[in-house]
Amino acid sequence: MPEDFPVESAATDSMSTSAPQCSWSPQSWTKMPRVAQAVEYSDPMALYEVCNTIASLPPLVSPAKIEIARSYFAAAAQGRAFIMQGGDCAESFKDVCPHIIHQKVKLLQEQSRMLAQCLNLPVITVGRIAGQYAKPRSNPWEVLPNGTKVHAFRGHNVNGPSLDERHPDPHRLLLGYFHSRATLDLMKEGQLPATPPTPGPSTPGIDEMLSGNTVEPFDGPQGAIFTSHEALHLPFESAVTHGRYNTSASFVWIGERTRQLNGAHVEYVRGLRNPIGVKIGPTMDGPTLVNLLDTLCPNPGNDDNIGRITIITRLGADNVEKVLPSLILAVKETRHRPVWMCDPCHGNTQNTTCGVKTRHVDRILQELIRTWQTQCDNGSILGGLHLEQTGEFVTECLDGTKQGSSEQGLALNYRSLCDPRLSYFQACSVVNSFVDFVSKHHGQNEG
Repeated sequence: MPEDFPVESAATDSMSTSAPQCSWSPQSWTKMPRVAQAVEYSDPMALYEVCNTIASLPPLVSPAKIEIARSYFAAAAQGRAFIMQGGDCAESFKDVCPHIIHQKVKLLQEQSRMLAQCLNLPVITVGRIAGQYAKPRSNPWEVLPNGTKVHAFRGHNVNGPSLDERHPDPHRLLLGYFHSRATLDLMKEGQLPATPPTPGPSTPGIDEMLSGNTVEPFDGPQGAIFTSHEALHLPFESAVTHGRYNTSASFVWIGERTRQLNGAHVEYVRGLRNPIGVKIGPTMDGPTLVNLLDTLCPNPGNDDNIGRITIITRLGADNVEKVLPSLILAVKETRHRPVWMCDPCHGNTQNTTCGVKTRHVDRILQELIRTWQTQCDNGSILGGLHLEQTGEFVTECLDGTKQGSSEQGLALNYRSLCDPRLSYFQACSVVNSFVDFVSKHHGQNEG
C-alpha cells in the first residue's frame, strides 16, 4: 500500500479547535504496528485507485453537520439531551429501497418520540445507516465442510455472502459510497437548526436530569436523523476524511476488536472532529479505559471536548453490576466528560441448535435497565441507547410471543447478514418497557 494513501485527503485541518494531535493525519494509522481487521486484497493498487476516486467525490455529510452533532453529543454528556441510536448490524446493498429505508426511519422516530416524552429531554436520533457496510470477524477465513478455505463474509463493502463472491473486491467500496448517497436521499433529512446549543453545567444524576431543576433549555435537532457506522475499513475511512472530518457519517465508532491502544483504529479516530464512540465489553477495566480516553481525548479539560467520546457499554445482562461501577468510578476520577451509552444487544447473543445466532428481548431489556440503574446509583448519567434493529418484521430475536417463542420460528424470516436484529415491534417494545421503568422509578422517587 503506498505511504501517501489516499492522496487527496492527506492534509490536516489547521482550523481545528481541538487539542493538538501530534503527527496525526488521516493516513498516520498506516504507520502503526497493528492494523486489526485488515482486508487482504489481491491487487493493492486497485484499492489505492478506488480510494483516490472516493476521496475526490463530494462529502456524504458536511463538516457543519458534524460540528452540530458534536454539540448535541456534548449536551447528552451533560444530561441535557438523550441519544437514540439504532439500525442494522450490517446493512445490505439490496435494502437500499424506499420501503425498507422509510421503515427504518419510522422506527427511529417512534423510539425517539417515546424517549422524549418520558425523559422530558430533546432526543438526538442517530441511525446505524448509510454506511454500515463492513463488519469485523473473529477469523478472516472460513473453512467449509469439505475443507476448502474461503474468505469470511466481511460486509457488502468488502465481499458478498455467497461463496462465489467471497473474494474481496475494492470496487465494492465505491458501490458502498453510492449506496450511502442513495440512502441519504431516501431518508429526506430536514434542515438542522443553524445554531448549536451552548454548553451548560454538568448534571450530577439521572433524577436531577429528569426533575428539570438543573437542566438548561436545549433546542434539539427537531426530527433530523444523524448517520453513523463503525469506522472499520480504514482505507475507506481515510479516503472520506477531509481535514479532520470523516465526511461519511456524523458519528463513527470503533469496536471491541479494534480499540487496541497501539492499534491503527485508535490512531485514526483520535484526530477526528466527529463525535467518536468506543465499544467496551466485560473484560474492560478502569485503568485501561482511562488510558484509552487519554489517548483519544488528551485534553479533557477543554470544554470543546465535552461529549467528544461516547463510551458504548456492551457487557451482557449478568455483568452490568459486576463491571460497570468500577468503570464509572475510574472515569469520574478524571476530567473526561464522555457520553455513556448502552448497547444491550451484543453481550446477550447466543447460538441456537438450528445453527443461527439469536438474542432474547427480555435479556436485552434487563441489561438496559440494569445499566440505567447502575449509572444512577453511581452518580452518573446514561446518555444514550444503541440497538441493532430493523424496521422490518423479521424473526431473528426471541420475545416469548407465539411467533417469537421457539428457535425453530427464527427460520420464518431470518434475513440478517450478520447478527440478529430486533424487529420493528420488538425494538419499540424494548424502548417502551424501558421508559415505563424510568417513569415508575422517577414517580417513586418523587413520592
